[in-house]
Amino acid sequence: MSDDIEGAQPRCELDGVVMRDIPGGWKCPACGHVYAPPIMQQQQQLRDFDGPAIHGG
Repeated sequence: MSDDIEGAQPRCELDGVVMRDIPGGWKCPACGHVYAPPIMQQQQQLRDFDGPAIHGG
């Protein structure tokens, strides 16, 4: 039986401690190792709107 539970906090690959949320990934509170999944590393930024205004302005 696997101990991987979908949606659970990941464990540090270096020392096995449960990692903490940080913007864009997770950080180990014990050793400082940071993990950022590829999908989180490539966050898309919204472009400025370039079109007609609702009220014609």
